[in-house]
Amino acid sequence: MTGEAVWIGYVNAEGAASQRVIAPVRVEGGFVTAYDHTADEVRTFALHRITGVAELADDE
Repeated sequence: MTGEAVWIGYVNAEGAASQRVIAPVRVEGGFVTAYDHTADEVRTFALHRITGVAELADDE
């Protein structure tokens, strides 16, 4: 957890899958609090609903 943006796959409570780009701020109690670049706000994600995580490719 370096605070750098990562890609996540996420399934919400209704079962709808989405992809997000987030910058984690805190992980505790089964949740990650992160700046969600997709929504342009800080959000909390349940860890058990995250389906995948990947580093973003450098554009150098």
